[in-house]
Amino acid sequence: MKTRITLVLLWSAVFLMSMSTSASASEKYVSTEFGFAASFPAAVIRKQIRPDVVTFDANAPGGKWEAQVNVISNVVMPKEVTHEVMETKLAEFLKDHAMTQVDVSSYTAFQGYTALSATTTFFIKNRDTNHFVVYLVVVDMKLVFVKEQKRVYIIEGMAVQGIDRSAIQPFLDSFEFQ
Repeated sequence: MKTRITLVLLWSAVFLMSMSTSASASEKYVSTEFGFAASFPAAVIRKQIRPDVVTFDANAPGGKWEAQVNVISNVVMPKEVTHEVMETKLAEFLKDHAMTQVDVSSYTAFQGYTALSATTTFFIKNRDTNHFVVYLVVVDMKLVFVKEQKRVYIIEGMAVQGIDRSAIQPFLDSFEFQ
């Protein structure tokens, strides 16, 4: 009898944990410090890259794609955020991350802020037992310029070999300022 109760309690705990895990993955992650929310595909890892750069990162189950928000603070903003200013910031980001742009940038307003969208690529290296393997990663991104806060938000969805990018646009669209 005691064993049965223990097993029932154990299975109940496993069931509740699995329910809470799936619920949390579908809820929006909220950063009160940086004033945004987004529907990441899994638990978010926050990393302080440099004093002025923070990254929020989550890998989708199965590792097919990755969601990321980079917040760059203390950005010197001119009086007007022009296409040239946005392209310069994009070029800096691409150079820092060894990325190549594969299409023409598009310019828009995103929730009242100036924004740029682009698709880029970069290569990652994985070491297999006896082989050196290189994979292409396709990145769909938005750069959002928040002049009043001196910040640039870079919202990215990255797909290894660009095989399945279907979940990336919904992630990009889920980003919202709080």
